[in-house]
Amino acid sequence: MKNKYWFCGIAVLVLLLIFTQSIFSQIEFSSIHGKHIKFISEPSPYGRVGVAYNYTAVAVTADTTAVIRYSASDVIPDGFTIDSISGVVSWIPAKKGWYPIKIIAASSKSNIAIQSFIVAVVGGNGVVQGHVTDTLGNAINHVIIEVLQALNTETTSIGCYAYFARTDKNGYYRISNIDPGSYKLRAISPIPRYASQWYDGKYNPNDADKIIISDSSSVTPTIADFTLRGGVETQPLITVSGLVTDTNLLPIKTTNVFFVRYGFALNCKDIDDDYREYFNMRNWCDNFRLDERSQHVYHAKGDSLGMYSLNIPRGTYIAFAKAPGYEKEFYLEKSDLLSANHIILKQDSAGINFTLAPFPPIAHGTIKGTVIDSLLDIGVTSRIIAFRDRWISKDSYNCFRSYVVDTDSLGAYTIDSLLPGSYFVFAVPLGNYAPAFYSADGTSIRWKKASRVIVNGNTVEDINIFVRKIPSITNGYSSIHGNVRSSSGSASMAGGLVYAYRNGEVSGYAITNEVGNYVIEGLAPGTYTVMVDKLGCNETESKSTTVSYSITGNPVSATIDFSIDEATGVTQTSIMQPAKFMLKQNYPNPFNPSTAIDYTLNQSSYITLKVYNLLGQEVYTLVDGIQNAGSYRVIFNAKGLSSGIYFYRLKNQNTVQTRKMILLQ
Repeated sequence: MKNKYWFCGIAVLVLLLIFTQSIFSQIEFSSIHGKHIKFISEPSPYGRVGVAYNYTAVAVTADTTAVIRYSASDVIPDGFTIDSISGVVSWIPAKKGWYPIKIIAASSKSNIAIQSFIVAVVGGNGVVQGHVTDTLGNAINHVIIEVLQALNTETTSIGCYAYFARTDKNGYYRISNIDPGSYKLRAISPIPRYASQWYDGKYNPNDADKIIISDSSSVTPTIADFTLRGGVETQPLITVSGLVTDTNLLPIKTTNVFFVRYGFALNCKDIDDDYREYFNMRNWCDNFRLDERSQHVYHAKGDSLGMYSLNIPRGTYIAFAKAPGYEKEFYLEKSDLLSANHIILKQDSAGINFTLAPFPPIAHGTIKGTVIDSLLDIGVTSRIIAFRDRWISKDSYNCFRSYVVDTDSLGAYTIDSLLPGSYFVFAVPLGNYAPAFYSADGTSIRWKKASRVIVNGNTVEDINIFVRKIPSITNGYSSIHGNVRSSSGSASMAGGLVYAYRNGEVSGYAITNEVGNYVIEGLAPGTYTVMVDKLGCNETESKSTTVSYSITGNPVSATIDFSIDEATGVTQTSIMQPAKFMLKQNYPNPFNPSTAIDYTLNQSSYITLKVYNLLGQEVYTLVDGIQNAGSYRVIFNAKGLSSGIYFYRLKNQNTVQTRKMILLQ
């Protein structure tokens, strides 16, 4: 019986294959992932038991003839409804908890947009307030107060809650409508003049005092005052020095060297400082750029012999040098911000040298775009990295270089002096956002689902990157940590992105350091799905883990290690010049999940080999670059794709060939 159904499946797919043979050329390559429709409304992250949740979903489209209708997914809270025409939500939460919501806006032009968010429903009337001062009694404004529920999830299934406030100009804060219970509080300093701390005067959550917030009226609030001690600016200075040369070891006279606190550079959240919350206050904070003087960036100019010297506080830094006519380089000749070395400085250190490569004398290109909040449609300040793609095929420049710039305050960026080639463009948004690659189909945190940008001495514009917020209501003080190495175990994987998911949303992420270690901080108790994405590497299987708090409210973290393979490229099976340009039928066909695709080139040319689905949407780029004449084989792994018919197309400057294949899962 099983073989009978399998044969029927084959028959149906073959019939579809015949039917679609004549229509492939008519398919328009368009997105159905909300590219032409977007939400402009922002839902509240909080609700209260027995009180109507107030929200109206509003989506817009540039097509004035389109009609938009609203609906909710099947997984919604009891009693949750939405008016299909007005977008008005009707819902009175019946009990406390976290509720994932997914609202769909569909236009009559076949485009859709999806708005996913989490609502934390509370049921209390607790109030906590206090005053934040320094050791001399001076008020400190703009300090963020985190109130994190110290709940042992082994004894309850409700979940934990997080509340936030910011001190006013006189150093006071107040938070209302808190669910009664046991909490740990944290004061996050916005400036290095003061050290962040846990209540009361503790450096970590293990030692922090718990406070009980009762279900009381505002007349009898819980009081929690903070006295912040001096931060890194009050520490003794140390001297760092070194030499900046070119690739011929000749000194470069006009150099600029920068030492940036690593958390500031990489938007990190850790036990000592929370730069993500710092950047969330960007409406008032000082300069956020890597190469301009600020409270977190230290700058020195090189002398006529290429020497520099700089006095900075002790700490962990990312350092780089730049000069006119040369490529920007991080310490130890790294061009990638993500894999840049973390330099731990505890004493005077000499010999921190840099070697800069000159720009090659060719026509350079430019990429321009904006990083956009996919929910609010506003610009997001970010670090931008353009990775030159050389995993698929080699070219005459033989270069893996990355380029790093910052956006302006509105999220717009420009990357100049780009070598000809194919690029992945990646954004590390500053604040509580998940990083993302540029994708023509919307948001993508995985490099294999990103879209390549081709540069050849030209300017490519509108390379806009859409990013999503990390829900702050689920913050906590537990963590997931581990190590990422190559599958052979011989090399650590620096610059990998490790993500923790909960309820379908990114709850936290971390970047692996030069020895492959990572720590995802700030997690509330619960079960998370963890995955790692490393540019140029194959995808890994996701893993599940649980973090919690102990009976005493201390964090119980989890450890997850990963091993990943570098992505395999194209195999050149013959260097003899074939007679013609030819794309061969894949084998095996049908296949699951991998198949081999062979092709021949009769001359050196720029080629692309791409895979499309039945709607004509690009689902994978196998080759994108210059290849010499010869015979080639590439392995296509369709893991993650659904069963069905796919097309693969080989194209050079003059010729296009297309074939079909069947994936049977």
